[in-house]
Amino acid sequence: MSEFTWKMLLGLHDKLKLRKKLRLRNVDRDIVIGGDAEEAIKLLYAVYDLSYVVREILRRIQVELFEELEISRGSARGRVITGLVAKHLPVAIPVKRTKLRLETPANLLLAATLAEIHARLLELISHLQQTKLEPKILGELAERRLRDLIGRCEYLLYEPVLRPLLARARLIAADNRSLTELEKTVSIDALRRPREYRAYLRLLKLRKHLRKKLHLLKEEITKLGEKLCIGELSLDKLYELYGFTLLLKALVEELKLTNGDVTEDERALIFELKNGSNVRVYYNVLPNDVESRLARSKAEGLIDGELARELVRRLHGIPDTVIIKNSNGEKRKFLVEYKYTRSYNYLVQARFKVLAYLYEFNADCAVLVAPTPRVEEGGDEETSLHKGFYSEIAKYQGATIWIDSNGKVLAVIYADPNENAVDSSIKAMEKIIKLAL
Repeated sequence: MSEFTWKMLLGLHDKLKLRKKLRLRNVDRDIVIGGDAEEAIKLLYAVYDLSYVVREILRRIQVELFEELEISRGSARGRVITGLVAKHLPVAIPVKRTKLRLETPANLLLAATLAEIHARLLELISHLQQTKLEPKILGELAERRLRDLIGRCEYLLYEPVLRPLLARARLIAADNRSLTELEKTVSIDALRRPREYRAYLRLLKLRKHLRKKLHLLKEEITKLGEKLCIGELSLDKLYELYGFTLLLKALVEELKLTNGDVTEDERALIFELKNGSNVRVYYNVLPNDVESRLARSKAEGLIDGELARELVRRLHGIPDTVIIKNSNGEKRKFLVEYKYTRSYNYLVQARFKVLAYLYEFNADCAVLVAPTPRVEEGGDEETSLHKGFYSEIAKYQGATIWIDSNGKVLAVIYADPNENAVDSSIKAMEKIIKLAL
């Protein structure tokens, strides 16, 4: 469950093109998705950019014209050097031929950049293998992405135009002083001849970006597991995160989302829809515009004295997930609670909690997500009475209950924590999302 949860969260982060960190509240510390902790998997975009720059430079590659003395035996091609003719006749004719040279400072910098990035990525692969990240899937995914980058660098390095420069470029890339001097020379030349160096200017900017990212990656790669801390979560918390990931995947599929953003406090995802409405998604955080009925309540001690209002306000619930859709001034609230239990008794208790949330926050829909129940021990008369319902709805992945004529909906979704059940769980969630939003 840990490995699959991370893999899907990572895929969603990529698909939604999130550029900020997302903090998922986890009691005393946050699970952080994105930012420096994800450089191992985000570096791919920067190398893609580099490949586009290389392609652009190769279309207008800089060359230098130079003349070279050649002793020609046979037909004379080039400008005859009359002053040397007597020395070589009748065996040969001295000529000067105009040739093209690719080994300019700018082209060497291009090849050296690719050689440097390639060498650093190989070092990172070795470092990653020694680090042994937990959970294991995290290290495997990071290594797979880094190998993708290495393959792309190698493809560019062996371009026919760049291949003759490769030997010298690698020597320069291995010597930081030589590389710095070369970069400075190209920067000065680019300022003097901006039109000729237009394509190379992008290379200079991208070099700084890539080198910074590689430096950050080496610093952060050992902290990835710590920042994500998925491997340390309790099963209850891990199932909560698993359910949230499934719900987020279903939301992306049902609403056909391709781009998302993160709020300034890094606590919520926000999506702008094509019709002008927007959807916000919160994990273990109560948004300011979702008010509990207890927020304005008054409490008194049974024998003398009024209780501080602040104490009552703290009694509000915190649903595991809050989804809010704003459309033309109308707000719809969708609440979700995840419970890792196979017990009918605990399932009954959780259903009461979800129903309470529906009315406490005046929501439109409240959903309980749990594995399919199997355990029968314990319980009371209520459990005995309700068990038949929870057993029957397992045939349908759960059930939807229309509470009143105002359209309030209570739902139960069975989402078993294994990869074989993922597709059916997401399908059930898509149906509820369509109904709720």
